Amino acid sequence: MQKVKIGVAHRGAGLAPVFAAVEGGYLREQGLEPELVSAPGHAGALQSLIAGEVDFINSVGPAVILANARHNGDAAVIASASARSTQQICARPGLTSRDELRGKRWGVTARNDPDECTILMAFERWNWSIADVDIVVVGSDRPRLELLLNADNVDVAIMHAPEPFQARKRGWNVVEDLARMDVAMQNSCAVTTRRLLKERPDTALRYARAYCKGVYRFRTDAEFGLALLRKYLSESDEAVLKQTWLALARAMGGMMFPSVEGMRNAGGLLHRLGALTKPVSSEDAIDLELIATAEREGFFETFMGRP
Repeated sequence: MQKVKIGVAHRGAGLAPVFAAVEGGYLREQGLEPELVSAPGHAGALQSLIAGEVDFINSVGPAVILANARHNGDAAVIASASARSTQQICARPGLTSRDELRGKRWGVTARNDPDECTILMAFERWNWSIADVDIVVVGSDRPRLELLLNADNVDVAIMHAPEPFQARKRGWNVVEDLARMDVAMQNSCAVTTRRLLKERPDTALRYARAYCKGVYRFRTDAEFGLALLRKYLSESDEAVLKQTWLALARAMGGMMFPSVEGMRNAGGLLHRLGALTKPVSSEDAIDLELIATAEREGFFETFMGRP
């Protein structure tokens, strides 16, 4: 077995593909012994990856592009679990419609983070301006929900499953489901470095295979998916867990190629926010060859569509 270090940004539902590859035994099936290494937050996980402290992480497109720009990094998306915008917009008690959200305080953990990109993406489709609201940075020194569901500081926030369902239990309202916009955005994805792709291409291919098989098992096997969420999430409410699995499962699919359009959209949003001095090529932070290789060798036929 070859040991691989996987940076874990959090123990949330967004990392379900990694946990599925581990718990399903698919990494070991590919001859890889996984070591999960804590690397809090997408920014922290990407810094660990770029520094060579871990071999792989699970992340999102905007965070990958921004980390490469800030740290002269070579991170690249190698497989995609979800390539559409799937977040939901939640508002404090008393706010129930989109029009009521204009001029309100929108919480983010940091400026130019993936959530602010999502805010801008939604606003552009609503013909709103980012200047129409007050962006409030809540930080990351405490759990996200504790910081975002503080009506003294925040009126509106972008939520990721299971957060919308947890927020609803606390009286907050789900005002918009961004999945309805059907916008290409590279969400949950497997990431490594160009350096590892060059030096250990076979390791990267085996990881991509295991990742894809984990994604497929998670989204097609509800019992497995729910057991995974029970183990890794700090949530015991079965209704919340079922809603979370369904939200994630319906967002997953396809042949799991990194999303060229999703990365292009992410880079454009970061540029318009001022986080990038110039637009970046979407191809700079993705590698399509691993999934193409797995497809050519018939890997997906070994488990997709079979009983």
